[in-house]
Amino acid sequence: MVRPQVRFNASFLLAPAVLVYAVLFVWPLMVSTWSSFTPDGHLSLRTYTKFFEDPFYRSVLWRSLRISAITTFMTLVIGYPVAVYLSQSWRRGRSLVVFLVIAPMFVSAVVRSYGWIIILGPNGLLTATLGAFGIKTGHLLYSETGVIIALTHVFLPFMVISLVGSLQQIDPSLARAARSLGANGFRVFTKVTLPLSLPGITAGSVIVFCLAASGFVTPALVGGAAVPVMPYLVYKEGLLVLNWPFASAVAIILLVATAFVTALYTLLVRDGSSKRSVVR
Repeated sequence: MVRPQVRFNASFLLAPAVLVYAVLFVWPLMVSTWSSFTPDGHLSLRTYTKFFEDPFYRSVLWRSLRISAITTFMTLVIGYPVAVYLSQSWRRGRSLVVFLVIAPMFVSAVVRSYGWIIILGPNGLLTATLGAFGIKTGHLLYSETGVIIALTHVFLPFMVISLVGSLQQIDPSLARAARSLGANGFRVFTKVTLPLSLPGITAGSVIVFCLAASGFVTPALVGGAAVPVMPYLVYKEGLLVLNWPFASAVAIILLVATAFVTALYTLLVRDGSSKRSVVR
């Protein structure tokens, strides 16, 4: 017997994902956008004018973007050597390093944040250790520095995973060819490995930046009211003050600012890589 072949249209396969995406993301976003433009029941820019006219709200936006950018840079600096180590299959102890990198993802962000509260506290492990060497750190808890340290720890696995995937796609024969032509290790890294790993750097940076900009639990617990960020402002205005139109406006401003920064960064990286390829 010949079984009849059933041909599924591509729209059939995409329909469930599109439906879930529309219900859980597009529709709430449309409702929030409409609410931000209709604080009194009619179209108005009052909520956005209130945000950009107040120096405090502008400083919160700038602080959120600054913390996200520094966190992205720190995860890249720390995660790149780890990713290079993990991308080399002949290295010993790769399984242990993979476990140490991924293990924090198995723990709730709340638990990790409370752990950093203990470490960064006035009598915490980090302060006591550095104080033993005569290094005065000041107040790390409820400060931007403490928030950046905690966010770097939380989002480091996302950067490492993105970099490892990109580094593993680089042909090892390219580095051997560069060395055979007289290039030292530094030139091999700057001329071969680093340019070819730019897709992973770009992807990891965009992921970490977006997650850090929208993170609420860690900044709220480690930074508190002393380091207000945009998600904390949305929480405060929406659930404590019950000013939903203004909370929606803050959320839309954060979304637009994050999308603009990531798009600009992607274009700059792509333009720089294309110029280098033309020069070569």
